[in-house]
Amino acid sequence: MTPDDARAAFIARYGSIYEHSPWIPEAAWDGGVDPADDLATVFARVVDRAGTKRQLALLRSHPDLASRLGLALTEHSAAEQAGAGLDRCTEAEFAEFQTLNERYVRRFGFPFIIAVKGLDRAAILDAFRRRVEGEPAAEFRAALDEVHKIARLRLASLSAGPEPLREPAEPAALRALVEKALARHGADAPNVAAIADTVLAAERDGSESHGLFRLPAYIRAIDLGVINPTARPRRIDGPEGAVVIDGDGGVAPAAYAIGLPAVAETAERLGTGVLAVKNTRHFAALWHEVEYLAERGLAGFACTANFPYLAPAGGKRPFFGTNPLAFAYPRADAPPVVFDLAASAMARGDIMIAGRDGRQVPPGVGIDANGEPTTDPAEILAGAQLPFGGHKGSAIALMVELLAGGVVGEVFSDEAPLNEAGVPPGGVFVLALSPEKIGGPGTLARADAFLARLAAEPGVRLPGARRHKNRARGGPLMVQSALLATVRLLAGEA
Repeated sequence: MTPDDARAAFIARYGSIYEHSPWIPEAAWDGGVDPADDLATVFARVVDRAGTKRQLALLRSHPDLASRLGLALTEHSAAEQAGAGLDRCTEAEFAEFQTLNERYVRRFGFPFIIAVKGLDRAAILDAFRRRVEGEPAAEFRAALDEVHKIARLRLASLSAGPEPLREPAEPAALRALVEKALARHGADAPNVAAIADTVLAAERDGSESHGLFRLPAYIRAIDLGVINPTARPRRIDGPEGAVVIDGDGGVAPAAYAIGLPAVAETAERLGTGVLAVKNTRHFAALWHEVEYLAERGLAGFACTANFPYLAPAGGKRPFFGTNPLAFAYPRADAPPVVFDLAASAMARGDIMIAGRDGRQVPPGVGIDANGEPTTDPAEILAGAQLPFGGHKGSAIALMVELLAGGVVGEVFSDEAPLNEAGVPPGGVFVLALSPEKIGGPGTLARADAFLARLAAEPGVRLPGARRHKNRARGGPLMVQSALLATVRLLAGEA
């Protein structure tokens, strides 16, 4: 393919991502697309540098919401508006949309724009009523931000394959099945409970990459002798303010059963506490442990290193782990603020799920074994993942290595001995802090007020809000049918 052919193919693929604006992928290509960056970031940078005149033209290229004309809707816009139910407005809703559309355009000079995915008509109208009262400069920026959100969603949809078949599973029945599968493969009661707790909590909260999807890997690791299924973690000597746990070769959640209460008590007494878990196997979601600390009124930070999967910024081969970290902060009358993220552009579990489901991943996620950019999950898993934000993600991965490997006294990712199960050995570093002990009385209340102000900002969602929403939903969990069949087989029920 000639350079001109490659340019034309790139523009043809991405020309409709921004409404009627193929100039954006044209400018991105001509400026040099950085494979270490994702395309959403590249395209947003083009728009943000384009100048007010071109940005205004971009905003004006968008259609009105809930218009009955529908003549100017692109295929993307038509599908997005239909997905939010905007083609099924009641007469009263339609009338309000038209009134708001006219008022908004008169006030700002461009149509109201909002990324409608995941919103219903009531939520869209509520945002519309609020934003029509905004200040012009702030609303111009808000509209551009929404345009970038829409573009990111459209980019993601390009690589999405068909949705796998799912079936409902009652949480209690699913837990019984998971426990039976683990026990059948040699795990005793404490270890069964520890693994089941973390797997099912992730599944319930919508974190599929660390939910039931992980169970076959746990069991394979037990069968291969990589995980000790009857581990008895114990506290060993450590300095004042530190809780050091030997995990006995078992899963990290089993070590937390004694480590987390101990470090929480230390932080409540001294203001700070460090938990160092050695000789353990960790490939669960990290938010589970920091959320426990937040529920006790403490701020929590946790991180762990793993196998060398991640190429450092500028590198071509894996050296760091994906090195996830998590943070939680307590709130008085609301769920804690919690986030859990990896230093990689995409979690390894999500890449594995994409490969299982026959989907490509977005550009910028990884490179193949020759160091060349690729969107093929299998090639990335055989090559290397890339850090998010280039040098920024790489620096965070380095920090995690030095805490979970260096401070804890465990292996660094490039030293981790590979095993057939794909379950990394290593350490976990946890820091617990008492805001009230350190900052004084009223510290939590001040933070609560700050978080309330943040949550009130248009379009803002606090970290962890989606998981808590999934958790509050209750009822059966929709589990992929093929995965459920695998779990039944592991439990001896197939």
